[in-house]
Amino acid sequence: MDVRWLTYEEVASDLGIERESARQLVKRRRWPRRPGNDGRARIGVPEEIFSTRPVPRPDPVQEPGHDPADAPAQDPVRPPIHDPAVTVLTRHIERLEREVDGLRERLAAQETLPIQVAALNAAITELRADRDRWHAAATARRSWWPWRRSA
Repeated sequence: MDVRWLTYEEVASDLGIERESARQLVKRRRWPRRPGNDGRARIGVPEEIFSTRPVPRPDPVQEPGHDPADAPAQDPVRPPIHDPAVTVLTRHIERLEREVDGLRERLAAQETLPIQVAALNAAITELRADRDRWHAAATARRSWWPWRRSA
């Protein structure tokens, strides 16, 4: 099995991925690592990886007479995508947006909620006061002298 010893940057550029993605790929595939003479890690990447991976497309080269300042400010209009999955997802998003709008309207319509909360807090305060009165009456020390038998 042939192996190429490359740095993480070289692996990333040869595979057309980011450096962090290359690091994760090395970790996931458990490719061997060893220190290079320059102090940077070298990764043993099997040759077959490079033959099975698609070659990354280079950036489009601009024409020699092309001036970026002359280019239009907006991107060219792309034709709409006629994919059934996109259509289904678009409908689903629209339905969810309508549902969110309905929930927002219901929330705004509940203006009586603070009034109800205040009424319930007043009732709780009254019930606590009543409870405390009953508790005080039940636990008060009573004198037993009026109920004693006469001697």
